[in-house]
Amino acid sequence: MNVTLSLVVSAAVTLASAPALAQERGLDLPGGKPPPTGTGMLVAGSIMTGIGAVNLATSPLCKTSMVPRDTQDVCLGTSLVIGGALAAVGVPLLLVGISRHNNYVDWKRDHRALSALLDVGVAPTRGGAALTWNASF
Repeated sequence: MNVTLSLVVSAAVTLASAPALAQERGLDLPGGKPPPTGTGMLVAGSIMTGIGAVNLATSPLCKTSMVPRDTQDVCLGTSLVIGGALAAVGVPLLLVGISRHNNYVDWKRDHRALSALLDVGVAPTRGGAALTWNASF
């Protein structure tokens, strides 16, 4: 028997000149505040490194007959600069994201009961959103 619990989620934005009380207090947990997961850095680093690598790998196409002769040098220089810059920013983001994610996994392993309570998420559904909770017993 499948039981699905759907919950429509609405968000409210508060515009205030001073930070809200919840932002000042932070997350007071008995095991301490969980470290950042590193997911944002992993995603951004992967995207930037991937685009940079593709840009660098396809830069030799600028010297083919597909590109007019008078713009080949500009095309090659632009591809190398943009691809190199994206790769130079993406790789460190990936490395820091991996390090943060490993720290989060270690924290989660050390605080199993607390991490089980924090494994709450939101999943999109046809009628709105569903509140999810992952736990293993």
